[in-house]
Amino acid sequence: MDKRNYKLNKNLFKYSNGYYNKLISRMIFVLVTLLIILAIKMMNTKTTNNIIKIIEKNIYYDFSLKEDGKKVKDYLVKVVVDSKDTIEEFTDQFNKNNKPD
Repeated sequence: MDKRNYKLNKNLFKYSNGYYNKLISRMIFVLVTLLIILAIKMMNTKTTNNIIKIIEKNIYYDFSLKEDGKKVKDYLVKVVVDSKDTIEEFTDQFNKNNKPD
């Protein structure tokens, strides 16, 4: 076997081994998460039922560009207005503190 091909195959195995390790760790994480959700579902108390409803609501969320866009716009307007109020307050305080005596 050619020395160059041996190094290429060795490096390829090294990189693919890291890929498989990452894939296995992700699979373990997903399985543990599913087991936790299953345990919560089996407890069948009011609190766990609310948690399951929240999870299902997030999984089966219906996206509406019009409604969600309006929510985002309203939130951004609120942030901008709050920022303007904060800047005005700071400038007023700055001007009061820097008045010549």
